[in-house]
Amino acid sequence: MRFKSLFILPLALLLVGCSTSQSTTKSDASSSSARKTTTVSKKASVKQSKKAAASSTSQAAKQTTSSSKQSSTAKASSSASTQSSTKATTTTNGTTRLATLNQQLTKALGNVLLPQTDGLTGGSQQLNVRYQGSQANYTVSYSVGQTAQAFNSKSVAKETPYATVNKKTYASNQAAAQAIGHRNASDDKGLPTVDLGHQITGYLGSGAGQRYITWNEGQWSLQVHTYITQNDLGVALAKQTVNTLESYYLPAPKSVGSIHLEAISTDGLQQVIQWQAGRVVYKVSAHDATTAIKLAASMQ
Repeated sequence: MRFKSLFILPLALLLVGCSTSQSTTKSDASSSSARKTTTVSKKASVKQSKKAAASSTSQAAKQTTSSSKQSSTAKASSSASTQSSTKATTTTNGTTRLATLNQQLTKALGNVLLPQTDGLTGGSQQLNVRYQGSQANYTVSYSVGQTAQAFNSKSVAKETPYATVNKKTYASNQAAAQAIGHRNASDDKGLPTVDLGHQITGYLGSGAGQRYITWNEGQWSLQVHTYITQNDLGVALAKQTVNTLESYYLPAPKSVGSIHLEAISTDGLQQVIQWQAGRVVYKVSAHDATTAIKLAASMQ
């Protein structure tokens, strides 16, 4: 019996130990499961946080992109508005004043030829116009004042014109042609020549200390006057005129036209362009040769 007791006691202790071990194992397993659950929960939480952060970043990026687009649109709109304003200003400062005056001239004189450009490099907004005559015979004077005056105002008569446009109707075509003073190139054969550029040859005439440089272009005869002692000035103006006429096209005469330019004086309106249209002679006079050409070339 004593041996049985000694045998049973260790066996009992062994059973108790196994039970404790199983309980501990179950406890450890439960703890491990809890840790796994916690870890999964944490991972899920981290994923959700990352998704939320990514969503927030994406929304912020979209808002930034939208804001950038709106800003670009606003800038584009502002730029377009500025360009439109600039164009309007250019129109106002460039041609509107002359166009308005031409409308008033047309009401006063009827359907007549008038310059469509003022020939100025500045001061177009202070352009003033006065006229006298009728549809068959008229003179229009162009001047630049301190301010823009009313059309045909008496005060404009006190201003010095920089150009005039004149129309005169003659009794016959022959009388109109004679008033032009056209010269043929054959009239100057045998005189010394000068190369004026663009394959045009000028002829050098002289007398009593005066120098005349003449040439022809189509139905136009051209002449530059200077002194023999200032021949270079005359040649320079002749070459300048030939070059300018490459860019500006004068009206086609019916049947002849002439240009008379002064190289030695800038006083008065001594740069003259005139051409025939049947019984009518149109004449543009200006203080500057290029201005006269620009005015005549724009006549409509």
